[in-house]
Amino acid sequence: MRKIFITLVMSLFVASSYAQSEAALKALDKAKSETQNPKKASNPASWVKLGTAYTECFDVPISGIWQGASQMEVHLMLKGQQVLSTNTVEAAGRTFSVESYNDKDLYFDENGTLVAWDVKKPVLDEDMLVLSYDAFDKAYELDEKGSQAKVIAESLKGIQNRYVNEGMSFYTRGDNAEASEMFGKAVEVAAHPLVNMIDSVMIYYTAVTASLAGDNDRAIEYLTKCIEIGYDENGDVYAALAENYKNNKDTVKAMELLNAGFAKYPVNQGILVALINIYMETGDEPTKLFELLKTAQENEPENASLYYAEGNVYVKLNDYEKAIASYNKASEIDPTYFWGPFSAGKTYYDMAVAIQEEANMEMDDTKYNALLEQLDSALMSAIAPLEKSFTLTEDPELKAYVAEVLKNIYFRFRDKSDEYKANYEKYNSFLGN
Repeated sequence: MRKIFITLVMSLFVASSYAQSEAALKALDKAKSETQNPKKASNPASWVKLGTAYTECFDVPISGIWQGASQMEVHLMLKGQQVLSTNTVEAAGRTFSVESYNDKDLYFDENGTLVAWDVKKPVLDEDMLVLSYDAFDKAYELDEKGSQAKVIAESLKGIQNRYVNEGMSFYTRGDNAEASEMFGKAVEVAAHPLVNMIDSVMIYYTAVTASLAGDNDRAIEYLTKCIEIGYDENGDVYAALAENYKNNKDTVKAMELLNAGFAKYPVNQGILVALINIYMETGDEPTKLFELLKTAQENEPENASLYYAEGNVYVKLNDYEKAIASYNKASEIDPTYFWGPFSAGKTYYDMAVAIQEEANMEMDDTKYNALLEQLDSALMSAIAPLEKSFTLTEDPELKAYVAEVLKNIYFRFRDKSDEYKANYEKYNSFLGN
């Protein structure tokens, strides 16, 4: 009995795509006639009806489904519509199962979740969301008493959400240019006086997708807006904006932005790497970078992360001794700071790996043996700081990484003493558990 009841409910709830289209178009024609009637055209309610009719027409192909729905839920909601074919599609580095209907393609991820769609046959060839927005905006202009303000505001937010969904759908399918357009439209709708919202996330998404699409000018416009409203993603926006200026061959502006971002976020790795790269590309010495770090260190002498950032600069410049000295200074300032001893130990280990690669290419026995001595010395030097860092974190991924490095070092020295052998077994057991 329950199964019959559910079937009846679903049959009543889900009309065929054709029936929905007919109903939506009929409602649109009626709404249009009201706005063309001189007696009703001045009534904001008439324009609200028109805006609603356009959004309902827009919704017809995807009515009842949503991004995040399971494949089973989608099939239930589209019960009266036939899947014409199913294909596997590669897009944006991902694999999707695509179900094709008469009017749309639906994209499902590896978990069977609906993540995107492509409407092939919209109810109208016109831009329905733009027309809907224009109708609601007209209603806002006519609504001097504010009687329709709440309805208009909610309807505009609905349009904004539709643009976001469309943007995510295009982005998932790898069409970053269209995704940026949709996200930008969402930003514009949010800025309407009745919504009055600065949608910082959508401004950022508009910029990121524009950058991915190779539209540097659009990316610059929206990333600049991000900085203006204080949405800089802990410095990442400075790095992204500088990259787009760099792509436009404006190295001076890129350098200016990176220096400003570095002054505000000296430990942001994106800014740090970009600064080092741009200094090297231009042939300039990165003295300005160290000046900025020195100023920051003088202003915050107890900030261990500033010496960690300095060490990272030296690593990028292949000056490992100064890098390790900076990391040790970070540990001296804050003995509980994980990144100080970890980075010192990892630098020693990376040095050992480089020496090993050099030794593998060396044909002279004397030079080869000398390199092996350097290799063992670097590995021995890595042990103490890595052991320290292992005790300073409870993060499972970091702890596992440190344990893996220590296991490898102790494995090399396991025959030198019982202590080294025991430590090898200790970390091997830790990783096994």
